[in-house]
Amino acid sequence: MRKIMTGGLLLVALLALAGCGQEKKPESAKPAAAAFDMSKAKDGTYTAESATDSHMGRGRLTVVIKDHKIVAADFIGLTPDGAVKDNTYGMTNGEVKDERKYKIAQSALKANNSYAAQLLETQKPGEVDAIAGATVSYDQFMETAQNVLEQSQK
Repeated sequence: MRKIMTGGLLLVALLALAGCGQEKKPESAKPAAAAFDMSKAKDGTYTAESATDSHMGRGRLTVVIKDHKIVAADFIGLTPDGAVKDNTYGMTNGEVKDERKYKIAQSALKANNSYAAQLLETQKPGEVDAIAGATVSYDQFMETAQNVLEQSQK
């Protein structure tokens, strides 16, 4: 009887641990841009900026639509004062004072290019994957994607 109880407890523990993996968001949790209908998009170049985060700045997405497809996409990060984030992002007065912070900042900057490339590939903002360490940029990207796609229907 003791072996059965021990085995049962072990099984319960393993099942509990198996459920502790990365939780996947349900489809309904994706932004409205995920289900955007490109058949209504008009040809043109559209640009939108996200709301400004007082510490992280904002994002700007520009997309070019032709024949109901996104043919070009560019997503950049802007500092709170409006400067384009570049290889100096994460520095203090032009110097790397904190190597860890600088690496994180540069990693987030690289993610911006990835978000635009994923959008171009998938044609669906809801299928663009967030990148660890660039969550604020991802949120800004999703906000701007929703805005540019709405613009393309007007």
